[in-house]
Amino acid sequence: MEESRAKEAVRDGIPDRAQGLRPKFNGNGPITSKDAEELGIPARSPAPPPETCEFCGATLYHEGLVFPLLGKRPEICFWNPSPQRCTCEGAAAYWAEYDVQEERRKQEAAEVENAKRRKQRIERLLGRSGIKKRFRQRTFEHFKADTPERKRWLRVAKEYADRFPEKLVTGEGLYIEGNYGTGKTHLAAAIALQLIEAGVPVVCKTSIELLMDIRKAFDGREVSEEAILRAYKDVDLLIIDDLGKEQVTEWSISTLYNILNDRYEDMKPTIITTNFGSDDLIAVETPKGSNESRIEAIVSRLREVSTVLTMVGEDYRSQGGSTPC
Repeated sequence: MEESRAKEAVRDGIPDRAQGLRPKFNGNGPITSKDAEELGIPARSPAPPPETCEFCGATLYHEGLVFPLLGKRPEICFWNPSPQRCTCEGAAAYWAEYDVQEERRKQEAAEVENAKRRKQRIERLLGRSGIKKRFRQRTFEHFKADTPERKRWLRVAKEYADRFPEKLVTGEGLYIEGNYGTGKTHLAAAIALQLIEAGVPVVCKTSIELLMDIRKAFDGREVSEEAILRAYKDVDLLIIDDLGKEQVTEWSISTLYNILNDRYEDMKPTIITTNFGSDDLIAVETPKGSNESRIEAIVSRLREVSTVLTMVGEDYRSQGGSTPC
């Protein structure tokens, strides 16, 4: 019997003088530095000194994690660097707000990480943003705003870029129409460059390039057509430049409708630039012998969920200017 008790004492590691503290410790799990000292449980490193509650003055001890060791006394492997939370009214209110803020921080960090992964996936499938080297200097600062109208165009585009987080929530796009050489592509590229700098996944391509990417996937084996389509549908901002210049076929219209309709239903913002007014765009985008209903639906939906910016003015390129169409 005496031998059995001795073995039990060694196994539990609790001296006779501390047997009354048994209910506080069952052999493993966390234990405060105060209770560990009273129970005589050794630690691999000294416990951090206790701290004081700033609201009520109570002493707050650090908890250590105990692992039972077969045939040996248990010991504390490491200590929590933060002390126990006080349960007084002031501390409870503080920690409740802290937990809310911490949860929000974690969610924001997760959203940033998800956006990063989505951007990497899109770049893997489509290459980088799609902005050609010539247009990487087409910033807002380089836009020639030398007339009241051009100043207004610049203001509308800059406000869109600055308020893009709101646009991403509402799905609001930007529909830029007008004649050649007024700076439509310049402003679309400037929006893309500002958002890319902020870490927003953006794809900016002409309608011709977009359809070529999908056609290559259709003809090749490295990346599936479905994966390319999904990337265009999922990217935070899709910019389609020069809509109406591509060769129109039943396949091209069906493909554009597929992408734009999904983005419309998923409330994903899209920016369009085109040299055509609505009626002319519908005419040039309708394959011969086909019904206009699909392209009418595309144009209608794009304008419905977008700020429409009409840019009509002099062709700066014909005057030797540097502003692109």
